[in-house]
Amino acid sequence: MDLYSMRDMRQGMLKLDTAGTGQRVDATVVLLGGTGDLATRRVAPALWKLWLGGQLGRRFRLVGMARRELDDQGYRALLDAAIRASLPAGMPGDPARDGFLDRVSYLRGDVSDPAPYAALARLLADPSENALFYLACTPDRFGDAASRIAEAGLAGTNSGTAGWRRLAVEKPFGTDLPSARALNQLLHERYDEDDILRVDHYLGKEAVQNILYFRFYNAIFEPLWNRKHIERVEISATETGGIGDRGGYYDDSGAARDMLQNHLMQLFCLVAMEPPGDFSPEAVRDAKVRLLRSVPHAGPLEAPLDCVRGQYAQGTDGPAYLDEQRVRPGSTTETFVAARLTVDNWRWKGVPFILKTGKALAERACHIVVHFRKDDDTASEANRLLLSIQPDQRVVLTINAKTSGGDSSEREELVGALRDTAGAYPDAYERILGDALRGYSQLFIRFDEAEEAWRLVQPFLEYWKRHPSSGLALYPAGGNGPDLGALYRPDAGQDKAARGA
Repeated sequence: MDLYSMRDMRQGMLKLDTAGTGQRVDATVVLLGGTGDLATRRVAPALWKLWLGGQLGRRFRLVGMARRELDDQGYRALLDAAIRASLPAGMPGDPARDGFLDRVSYLRGDVSDPAPYAALARLLADPSENALFYLACTPDRFGDAASRIAEAGLAGTNSGTAGWRRLAVEKPFGTDLPSARALNQLLHERYDEDDILRVDHYLGKEAVQNILYFRFYNAIFEPLWNRKHIERVEISATETGGIGDRGGYYDDSGAARDMLQNHLMQLFCLVAMEPPGDFSPEAVRDAKVRLLRSVPHAGPLEAPLDCVRGQYAQGTDGPAYLDEQRVRPGSTTETFVAARLTVDNWRWKGVPFILKTGKALAERACHIVVHFRKDDDTASEANRLLLSIQPDQRVVLTINAKTSGGDSSEREELVGALRDTAGAYPDAYERILGDALRGYSQLFIRFDEAEEAWRLVQPFLEYWKRHPSSGLALYPAGGNGPDLGALYRPDAGQDKAARGA
């Protein structure tokens, strides 16, 4: 890429960054699954901050729908407590005095039952009113909820409304490739693709958005961002602590569905994709899809070689996974997964990408580490670039320098862009919801992108289904996870087709 192209891309990114900001949006937000953890701990606090920041208009209102026996006042009290609990230390704010809670109401009902949607239709009787339907219910209810919304004439291609009506669908989008395709077919029978917003909140993180800026705002890195200079790339998202009270969900999901197919694939796309023609939402999403389609999928014999999975046992950080609440006896669900991907294009051919995630590990962190090739003509160590997403945002370049007063070399770290993301404002859900309300689509997943990510994970899921106990390594809670040596074998970067995939 030449400097003129870089300049054009930077100008496009400035437009990207400012798209839709400063607009006050009048809309009704309907939270389906409105009393759940996602709705109360993430979505409602983010909406309150948008309200506090003047981004929501005077006609904004929030409607929660769930099965819990509550009235408007009870629901307002629930959200009030959740918002206050979410505030960073020292941040002022009072949802009641700010007028936010006055705009909150509640509908009791199951998202699969048509009855509450009739009541919701009366609340949204004005066809010119804008509305965002946020599916914060469990993933197995996504199809039912989307169907009931359309059947009630609240949104969808046959609703006839004058205002915009959008559907936000949380991850996981399906549980495997066939179920993702079935859900997409159901949605497309009732909604236009432009009105379907598939949410991956990682894309709303400031540090994740900054990956594109880092790559394309700094001409110094573009000549090095290829197989000639890079040996391998590691992308990891690790957590301390076990699954807590999420056993009912997690035992049906596992690390591959919960993190690998979505969050880690998005980081992989941003690090490895080719420069888009411009930074419009569709151009960026096209570039991500092209990358995913250039990744060979694992064949039946390769699935156990290209992936390592594990499950935490009793350790210093807590009980074994099998001792957690609502986990099936003898469950083989993975709490750790690491996969190796290769890219069959000119830039990355032969470079392995190692994607790793797990629970009950020694460190809570999300990092991207780029390992540059060692210069064989010198005794120097290889350079390394670390892009940290959490717990703090920073860039660390490891270089070789002369020792003070000596003639040997030593490792030095250049640290920059150090920011505390834990207290960053806005947070991921603020950005996601703000863009959803403004209709700005870049931070949402297009279906072909979700489908391609499932295509890469599907061989692992199928192998584990056929061999449920095979290769499931136990690791102590609070440790470093299973041994990943198999993913770094000498043939790791060779083309899968050449190895019989």
